[in-house]
Amino acid sequence: MSIFISVKRLFKHSAIYGMGHIFNRLIVFLLLPLHTNIFREGEMGVVGVVFAYLAIFTIIYTYGLDTAFFRFYILEDSQEGKKRILSTAFLTILATSFFFTAVLYFAAEPVSHIIFDPETRALPINLPYLIRLVCVILFFDALTFMPFLALRAEEKSVLFIFYKFLNVIINVAFNAVYILGLKSGIEGIFLANLWASMLTFLLQLPLIVKRFSFIYSKVTLKELLAFGLPYLPSTLSVSLMDTIDRVFLERLSGVEAVGIYSQGAKLGMFMALFVTAFRFAWHPYFLATSKQENAKDIFQKIFTYVLLACFTVYIVLTLFIDDIIKINIGGFTILGKNFWDATVVVPVIFLAYIFYAAYVNFIIGIYLYKKTKYLPFITISGMLVNLLTNYTLIPVWGIMGAAWARVFAYIVMASILYIISQKLYPVKYEWIRLLKLVVIVALIYFAGTQEFVRDHIPLKFVLCLIFPFMLYLSGFFEKQELSKMHQIVKRLPFIGRLNHE
Repeated sequence: MSIFISVKRLFKHSAIYGMGHIFNRLIVFLLLPLHTNIFREGEMGVVGVVFAYLAIFTIIYTYGLDTAFFRFYILEDSQEGKKRILSTAFLTILATSFFFTAVLYFAAEPVSHIIFDPETRALPINLPYLIRLVCVILFFDALTFMPFLALRAEEKSVLFIFYKFLNVIINVAFNAVYILGLKSGIEGIFLANLWASMLTFLLQLPLIVKRFSFIYSKVTLKELLAFGLPYLPSTLSVSLMDTIDRVFLERLSGVEAVGIYSQGAKLGMFMALFVTAFRFAWHPYFLATSKQENAKDIFQKIFTYVLLACFTVYIVLTLFIDDIIKINIGGFTILGKNFWDATVVVPVIFLAYIFYAAYVNFIIGIYLYKKTKYLPFITISGMLVNLLTNYTLIPVWGIMGAAWARVFAYIVMASILYIISQKLYPVKYEWIRLLKLVVIVALIYFAGTQEFVRDHIPLKFVLCLIFPFMLYLSGFFEKQELSKMHQIVKRLPFIGRLNHE
């Protein structure tokens, strides 16, 4: 299989899975105008802190079984074996999730005193009630992991995004009902999430039943845990790096700072959507592609193309983010006026996700050679850097300190993983080309920060057009790539008509 055909296959599935994740994250963008135009900074700060803990506990609820299930399910050839794996994993998650939820539900009062500081607890918000809602959300979310992973493993990407889309529709609808109709306050945000999680699970029951058999294998469970548990510190550390900054901000800068920063981090999800779309397709793709003779050449090119795509998104969005958030829809701006200062962290959050994209690329060797024992060391190192930099930078830089702490953590993780992975499965990445890319992006970004550019949208468009031209002049593109791009352009309807005339 040629490099371009193989890359096309990866990006096809990345696009489809990306649509699914975009639908899922679309909740954030659809609800930004509603939440930020109605609720104050302190209230959104509470939402940010609670969702931070929800993300952390999502990892604890699955404790690596999701990762192990995905790998063993893909590599298992027989349908009977696949059913055994799914049934064992699902029943285990069902039992443990019920236990975790029961403990959190009945301990909501003391838990609220542990996770919130006195300033936050003084707000007129029923924090124990929010915790009870979250633990039930976690229960249903954990049960939907296996059917979603099975769809990914079977490359049924259209069905995958269908269920993601339903989840979004339900969530947005119930947010509108609770917040606009019933005036439920921020409790309505969590009630809407609960309905979305519960109904998504019920709609997925046919998927589970079709792939389920009443088989519970202790041997299979032992294999799943042996492979998956080493991933728990890793995935938990990654989750902490994306969420723990809210906890530090609440303690060191106050809950209102969390409200501002959380909205900036949500805008940073534009880049996260792209990277996550790639990650969804990357694991099954490189497992299959690694059997090809030219696999390393393919992986080399993919790394270059992924970073090119990331930095293209970076340039466009950092230039226009302040204009995007001020778009008025039905009397609501995309981001409420009280939260406009949040855009200061967006370029830094974008940069953090680009280093995460590099981390995702470098994981090939560890995955192929089953060296998951290295992952806890790598991710815990990143987490420790994140904790240290949050603690030291937030008192000095406020929300910018939290954003840069995330960047430093991903730099450490990507660097360590690169060193280890190169020893296991060396790939000659195109560092000279990538250096050209980084320099050009830095120049474009610097030009975009100048005052005479920031207030003039036409000049921003000019900078966007200059970006590919500078890449071309620098010799970034290879002849084969230019030829391929020329063929693609010629096939465009408008260009084709001009050539015909």
